[in-house]
Amino acid sequence: MTKTAGRKRGTADPTPKRRERNPQQAQPQRLTISDEELYDQVARKAYKLYEQRGEAHGHDLDDWLTAERLVQEELLHGPPQEEPVMEEE
Repeated sequence: MTKTAGRKRGTADPTPKRRERNPQQAQPQRLTISDEELYDQVARKAYKLYEQRGEAHGHDLDDWLTAERLVQEELLHGPPQEEPVMEEE
């Protein structure tokens, strides 16, 4: 009967194996913008929301918070996809 260097046959190696990184795998590209650029994008988006509402006053905070959320989503996921227009027959 032969022994194998202190390990029983058929048992897994208890030391975790490092997963090698494949340099050819596409890494998600991180987008970084300055605080000033972020502020400008949010301000433009908030103004568009204001215009879409018919320039009604009193919703500036709602527009700003909505614009922040929309800009963050665009930065994380890209611009929203336009829905294809269905042609009538």
